[in-house]
Amino acid sequence: MLIEVFGSGCAKCETLTQNAKKAVELSGGDHAVVKINDFAAIAARGILGTPALAIDGKLRFQGKVASADEILSMLKA
Repeated sequence: MLIEVFGSGCAKCETLTQNAKKAVELSGGDHAVVKINDFAAIAARGILGTPALAIDGKLRFQGKVASADEILSMLKA
């Protein structure tokens, strides 16, 4: 699975990135976490609020920091 974290590099965006990495570690799966901070790329995906997270191209949420447990449950779904 590809997990994309969208954000400018603010503290909330960095926290979300760390939570995504922790969720991957807890899942034991072979998932890639990619941080995207290019505003043009973020806008092209229709994201209006950061941080945001997409799993395999599907935007799961925006404008909030999900916990590692929340992300882990998305990975299992």
